[in-house]
Amino acid sequence: MEASRQPEPQLRLEDLRPRAPEKRKFSDWFMPRRNKVILFDPAKCTGCGTCEMICSTRNVAKVAPASASVRVLTDEKLGKNFAVLCQHCRRPLCLEACPTRAIEKGDDGIVRINDLFCTDCGLCTMACPEAAPLKDPGSQEIHKCDLCEGDPLCVKHCPENALTDTRGKALRWIKAARWMVQALSFLFLVILVVGTFCYFRAGTVELSCPTGTLQNIASSGTLILVGASSALALLILTVLFGRVFCGWVCPFGFVLDLVDKVTPKKLGWPNFLKSRMAKYGILGGAVGSSALLGYQAFCTVCPIGTLCRSYGVQSVMQSAELAIVPVLAATELAERRSWCRYLCPVGATLGIASLLRLLKVVIGARKCKKFSCIQCAEVCPVGIIDADQLREGVSPKIPMTECIMCLRCVDRCPYSAAKVRFRWQKATPGEANT
Repeated sequence: MEASRQPEPQLRLEDLRPRAPEKRKFSDWFMPRRNKVILFDPAKCTGCGTCEMICSTRNVAKVAPASASVRVLTDEKLGKNFAVLCQHCRRPLCLEACPTRAIEKGDDGIVRINDLFCTDCGLCTMACPEAAPLKDPGSQEIHKCDLCEGDPLCVKHCPENALTDTRGKALRWIKAARWMVQALSFLFLVILVVGTFCYFRAGTVELSCPTGTLQNIASSGTLILVGASSALALLILTVLFGRVFCGWVCPFGFVLDLVDKVTPKKLGWPNFLKSRMAKYGILGGAVGSSALLGYQAFCTVCPIGTLCRSYGVQSVMQSAELAIVPVLAATELAERRSWCRYLCPVGATLGIASLLRLLKVVIGARKCKKFSCIQCAEVCPVGIIDADQLREGVSPKIPMTECIMCLRCVDRCPYSAAKVRFRWQKATPGEANT
């Protein structure tokens, strides 16, 4: 009796062309590299088609605009021109969609098509938010911008300078400044002075937590003007600059940012708990509980106050009280700044005060390359920038009561489209991408 034949293993695409692993340096976790992109300014474009002609000469060695890797479209109603070209996305959807692994992203950030493996199926065009891989109507070949290997001809020959080859801002100083301020604030609030955030007195100057003050008023049933006025400092800071305490000063926020750095992959926050109104309910519950119990109910489990009270020149680590800190910091495993998004009553108090803010963060529609970039949405720690709206070409309106004014979006944006403005200055939310 013949031995049964074992089925022969089938070759997979992964065996023939394994996907190259993404190369990341340690420094990329803290200061991601800025690769070159082409920025299009519709206000300068006259629709002359020079970019198409010069690009086609590189692709097919003759002037044939249909064979170019850039295409200029004109909207007759708006009287504006639009350039369609590859933006070399940080996470290219065309790369994921290619069935033959013909699309690769190099260490220089340029997304290229390997003609040896490309079958011109067009799936990359369908996957691309801007349909940037362009199909030649004559030869049916796919052409895609490769930045002319770092020296794009279309940028050099555009007569109106409507195309710009850029890496964005040369120096991202905001990120370095924020980490320095956070570290110094943690050193002062936690290590050097005990109880600074909860209550601090230096001569005639008194400072206190506004949320703790509300609980104190509720528990005692008495409004003490001196105590109430001591809570105004942080509220005034919030009115002037928004919730900068949450993004730049809060010691527990600093701990959450550190935890986020060592846990880049998130498990996901349960959908039934994803309500930003929950923290306002917790604030109301804290004040109501304080009135019933006769003491500041939430302060006993507040991670900010726990950090400030537990260590300093006049105290030693109190491990029992500090147990709440790692428990709440573990929420960072589910979603970035989960505590700040959904649970923190201090943030709720400052969110209410920020209704009177003088500043706001806007995403400018004219400069924003929404479809392919969305770096502002990716970097926002509290998730208030709508990536879906950006994908649809809409400039999202940022809810400033939820914004912690960390300015990560302003710092990261390669096109300087995210800016800080006074609240009365005109912005462009909802404007179609141009």
